[in-house]
Amino acid sequence: MSVEPPFDFEKSAGVFARTARNLSDVYENGIYYRVLHADGKPVLLLVSSSGTIHNPILKVEVYPRVLKLESLKETLRVMFACSTDFRKFSELSEKDRVMRQVSRKLTGLRPIAPPTLFEALVIAFTEQQISLEAAMAIRSRIVEKYGESIRFNGRKYYAFPTTKVLANANRKGLRKIGLSTRKAEFIKELSKHLEDGELDLEDLRSLDDNSAINALMEIRGVGRWTAEYVLIRGMGRSNSLPADDLGIQRAVSEAYFHGRKVTSADVRTSLGKFAPYSGIAAFYLMVFLFWTQRDRG
Repeated sequence: MSVEPPFDFEKSAGVFARTARNLSDVYENGIYYRVLHADGKPVLLLVSSSGTIHNPILKVEVYPRVLKLESLKETLRVMFACSTDFRKFSELSEKDRVMRQVSRKLTGLRPIAPPTLFEALVIAFTEQQISLEAAMAIRSRIVEKYGESIRFNGRKYYAFPTTKVLANANRKGLRKIGLSTRKAEFIKELSKHLEDGELDLEDLRSLDDNSAINALMEIRGVGRWTAEYVLIRGMGRSNSLPADDLGIQRAVSEAYFHGRKVTSADVRTSLGKFAPYSGIAAFYLMVFLFWTQRDRG
């Protein structure tokens, strides 16, 4: 499976190895493991790189084997933003003293999206108003408790829970794994609407950014930040910029304001110059600063 260059598989999938415990996205020894559903059953995908940064080719293996491999590959094309050309972002980065350094250091990095907008929205719910590490810990418990698993080479790999399972999940059970009462309600209500066919999040992919944001904000629990987050994280909309995100504000503060506290307006001004890649600029900046700080520590 081909990807638009430049694409550094190790950097991109390696994000999951550098963060806190993550059960649904696993990267080890050059292989990215992801459990998806095919024909209603969980299957484990093993994705590795058989190309180079400037001639990227992904090798995909599936366990157990399934007939509908092409549909799984299409999902991976969405997840890896295979058709997105990051060279134009690199060209814009060269005009900015900060982003020039960041872009050169992270050449080939691209965010790997969740396979469904349902998962992206649940991720956004878990990250509302708490630290990223706390949110990831809660998500891991959600996946472990409610997700189906596959055992491969002596290890369990987990799928993200289905809408049916989360729609029927006990509220007390969701609270016990760390979700607030309101977040548990948001997730259950969203799951039920999707399971009953009252809502189809995937239809939002055909809308422009503003229309998609407005449609998402009709969903209970979704504000501006959550909607913008889903666009960049789940849809790969490169210009979507969740400027109210505290992590992005900290990154912009460190990079452009010598650590001074910044506002969402400061973020939009600082990263707006990279349109239509403002969201990608934020992602690069956060990854660069996170890795730099971790390597120093």
